[in-house]
Amino acid sequence: MKLPYDDVHLIADPLYGYLRITLSRAGEIAEADVIDNPWVQRLKRVHQLQSSWWVFPAAEHSRFAHSLGTMHLAGQLARQVYPTLAAVEPGTPSLPLVEETLRLAGLLHDLGHGPFSHFCDEEYFLPVFGIDHEQISQYLIVNELGGLVAELRRSPSGAFAEGERVDPWHVAFLVRAEEGGAGAAGAPAGAGAAADGGPIPRWVRLLHRALSGAVTVDNMDYVRRDAYMCGVALGAVDVDRLIYYTFCTADGLTFHKRALSALRAFLNARFYMYENVYFHRVGHAIDLHLHEIFRPTMRLVLPLSPLDDLAAYRRLTEWSLFTTVEGWLDEPLGGERRELAGQWQSIIHRHVKYSMVYEHHVERQQPLPAARDLTKEEFRAAIVQRLPGPLKDIEFVVDIASQDPRPLNPLVGPKRIAVYDPATDAIEEKLLSGILEFVPAKAHLYRVFASGREHERELALAARGALEDAEPQSLTNL
Repeated sequence: MKLPYDDVHLIADPLYGYLRITLSRAGEIAEADVIDNPWVQRLKRVHQLQSSWWVFPAAEHSRFAHSLGTMHLAGQLARQVYPTLAAVEPGTPSLPLVEETLRLAGLLHDLGHGPFSHFCDEEYFLPVFGIDHEQISQYLIVNELGGLVAELRRSPSGAFAEGERVDPWHVAFLVRAEEGGAGAAGAPAGAGAAADGGPIPRWVRLLHRALSGAVTVDNMDYVRRDAYMCGVALGAVDVDRLIYYTFCTADGLTFHKRALSALRAFLNARFYMYENVYFHRVGHAIDLHLHEIFRPTMRLVLPLSPLDDLAAYRRLTEWSLFTTVEGWLDEPLGGERRELAGQWQSIIHRHVKYSMVYEHHVERQQPLPAARDLTKEEFRAAIVQRLPGPLKDIEFVVDIASQDPRPLNPLVGPKRIAVYDPATDAIEEKLLSGILEFVPAKAHLYRVFASGREHERELALAARGALEDAEPQSLTNL
């Protein structure tokens, strides 16, 4: 008797119950082989939350667990939208191939992350090498996993049609947050073409918002997973409803009007997580300390671009970084490595250098020109100007944590949210604007951190005065 249990394996997951992945038959490559690849397994040693796991003791989950969850939701979305995708684009291949392409994009979208994830991008990869984790992911998908990906012949829903195979370039295209712009060397160069000169098919481009934008299978997973692992109670986040009421139009992935209440609830839940977890004051205090030592540390452990030394980068994780910097404690006193090791010990053991002495939260319902927003440099200079003369040289750091709870312009661009009204048989702008008025367009957390609390009052008064002068309305806009 032919049974399915040798073809599909179940993985237990706290959010979804069980995830299904394909298992290898004799002489065949399956999803289990991709998941067991060292590049994918490496993500087990990179925390999902770059600093918040120091704040929330149970938040020990990894980029690997999140990637499996994103893969699962991507497959659900593919099966849901396939009939309308095939109707809009007659050249669409079989359901199993579409499903597998989207599932692999979900699995591999974070493949290029370094230690501390986005922090690594901002502090080292972008300023030093001009690349980010998405471009590294694209490169790895095409060049390191491309052969494996191209050998797949089925998804959990069944076998591909005769002659079909997953194109690694299509997967790489889907993981990039912006449709346009240059990719990493050896990865897709833009929205419409792959580096080999062939075009990205329309059916792939129509799926781009699955992983790129304000509401994606990526953030549908991480918002719920991070809340669950941190022990944070969220309001209703109805992912099943959001996926059920998603379909494909000539505009790409589109929400039906009946998804609007779930859409609003999700955007507010994501906003809540940014305020209370991702922008937590202690997490940001740790980031401020990390900022002082991260780049000199990375120059020692990874002097070359990840794309120029793949072997070194594959070995580099948070686990290996902690082992390396602890080994530097044996270096002679006075050397750079020994000094960095001491700073890392403070961070690892939560001897946080900075304490928050002032915080102010601003929410805006309508976005203002960027020129109206204070920069960190302007905020700090305005505080120094208002401090009493003897205190102008005290040590303090300012931080402005900004979040777009909804796209600044959700009607155009890569973060476009399309909503269909069955009454007019069209995508209606007014439907979206109606629900978004309850979701802030922009939020800022203005903070001041000091290495002690001796002058907390003076710093707080100076910071408040700086904000009052810069944005007179802001102190009542809570």
